[in-house]
Amino acid sequence: MRFGDRSITVDGGRRLQEPSPGAGGTYGAGRAEPGPPGAPLRKALTVLEALAEASRPLTLSELARLVNLPKSSLHRMLRVLTDLGLTVRMESKSYELGAGLLRLAAAGAPARTQRLGYAVTPFLIELFQRTRRIVSLGTLSGTNVRHVGTLYGREHTGLAMALRQPVPAHCSAAGRLLLATAMRDPAHCTEAGAPGLTPADTDSMRRDFERIRRTGLSYARSAHIPGLVELAALVRLGRTGTVAAVVVADNVHNTDLRDAGQALLNTATAIEQGLTDTP
Repeated sequence: MRFGDRSITVDGGRRLQEPSPGAGGTYGAGRAEPGPPGAPLRKALTVLEALAEASRPLTLSELARLVNLPKSSLHRMLRVLTDLGLTVRMESKSYELGAGLLRLAAAGAPARTQRLGYAVTPFLIELFQRTRRIVSLGTLSGTNVRHVGTLYGREHTGLAMALRQPVPAHCSAAGRLLLATAMRDPAHCTEAGAPGLTPADTDSMRRDFERIRRTGLSYARSAHIPGLVELAALVRLGRTGTVAAVVVADNVHNTDLRDAGQALLNTATAIEQGLTDTP
């Protein structure tokens, strides 16, 4: 999904209009409601969950009763979600999940992450609106990281496209964060089949792992994608605690990403709280 010039490009080439400032609260471009990050989006998450669980499209009145929201507020929220391709308004004036939401789960990603993709998307949208940088959710697959739900502006198209391919975990901030969570000793990366690691690399990763466990953040220039720098924070998804990395990325020559650290940590916390009851 690509954001740029107040429009969004969804996989497949379909263009949608980005919501205008202030329309729909936290989704308004460049504007966010006060309060904890993610708090206003829990309502949107509840709406998406209700539509996902429904056996048929739901009318505005039916959905308002299910999610316990005023019809006027719900209508404004659905207008924004529809503009983003996350929901669809049928000719019968009922609503169902949109194809744009389903496409955010990248092909080849773990099945569980695909199922959770629709739930994480509202939080990623808010993080994108706050940072205007590449944002995504990374998961560990063997010794590689796979990114899903990637959102980006036109100026980041090349870097974002590169993230659609699996990235060696030890070469990225997201991968090092997930490896630091999954294993205590970086030497195990070599045992697991990670190529090209020298003893010096292992020592450097060991220090990096200690810093990651202390701060909860991983910051690194990609050794796999030229010109990309990443900042990643850990998030546990749903009741089973599936581990993933929420990522903000940018061109290495742009502003230091570390200024986005608190927003990233707040987003990870909001996702965990929002998905507490997700199986």
